[in-house]
Amino acid sequence: MKFDPEGHVVSGRLAEFRLMKLTRAVAGDALVLEGIRIPDPEEGGRREIDMVIATKDEILFVEQKHWSGSFTITSEGRFFQRRKNGGTLMHKDIVAWTCRKGDLLCDLHESRTDSSAPPSKVVLVFSNKNLEWDPLPDEVPAEAYDEMGFINMVENMNKSAPDELLKETLLGFGTWDTIHLNGGKTLHGDILEYQFEKKDCSIKHSGILGLITGPKSSLTTGQVVTDQSGPLVAVVGEDDARIIPFAHISKIEFSNPRSEWG
Repeated sequence: MKFDPEGHVVSGRLAEFRLMKLTRAVAGDALVLEGIRIPDPEEGGRREIDMVIATKDEILFVEQKHWSGSFTITSEGRFFQRRKNGGTLMHKDIVAWTCRKGDLLCDLHESRTDSSAPPSKVVLVFSNKNLEWDPLPDEVPAEAYDEMGFINMVENMNKSAPDELLKETLLGFGTWDTIHLNGGKTLHGDILEYQFEKKDCSIKHSGILGLITGPKSSLTTGQVVTDQSGPLVAVVGEDDARIIPFAHISKIEFSNPRSEWG
């Protein structure tokens, strides 16, 4: 059964923003990063981890799912979801997949620094209150929480800062560029082409006055745009890159530049 991917993506991203905001509010000195993208030398491309929480003593690799309905785990470790609308989805073994991404990160850190990363664990967060689920079986090598259970866990953990080498490794990975649209919607992806120097900016528009003077978008980096030009963006979840006019944008946040290992 098909469902609207746009609505699915939007609700999932909103849930991720909420979880990140709540996490950072209680994380103390721990380093909390979202959407870091790790090179995969075996299969090529990059692998994204929803959230990484690093302290002096441990690293948490967090996979967030905003599923609805219910799910069971098959004997092969795959997650079989029954959606509220009657549809079903067979997901991959998200625990093994997240473990692999964490191993890629830790291996890269060790090869870069000749020092081991602290012990790590996989944490699943099921953030949709409309999801019915049972505790994970004992043999599944992960912890699982609902949204507030996860926040309570983070609040009670040792939140000391990670050592400088690990912090440097983690901050060297790329993330997504973020575009905030007028009206509140947010898009993530890679800005492939940009007319100006890539600096974060907010954008103000002429509004009703534009009916008289002509439309105008003023960037806080000093540029003024009076046409329908904009950055070329490969948006997460879309097949083709597209131009998003500056007239539709309220704010642009560029990802951290990748280091040579990222």
